[in-house]
Amino acid sequence: MNTKVEAVEKMNVYANELVKMIVKDGKALQDEKLRIAFENVVRAMVDMTNLQLDKEKDANDTLKTTLSRMKIAHNCMQSNSAAPSNNKNTPLKI
Repeated sequence: MNTKVEAVEKMNVYANELVKMIVKDGKALQDEKLRIAFENVVRAMVDMTNLQLDKEKDANDTLKTTLSRMKIAHNCMQSNSAAPSNNKNTPLKI
């Protein structure tokens, strides 16, 4: 499978899990972890929109960075949630 597609699919999994965690544990979220997670998701969105607008020259490096941001956000929220994740945090090579 195309590594770019794999990266985007993995980001999608992280994003969907983040939504579930926020909905489930919304009142119990710690402000600092929520801020860090939100900042990383927003930065990932900036990266992805820059890719779509052809503002980035190296798509592979941008995808690596974006995936890392989503993983950080996911980990911030996961450490605050009691729900186990189905996502294996295996490294993805791009």
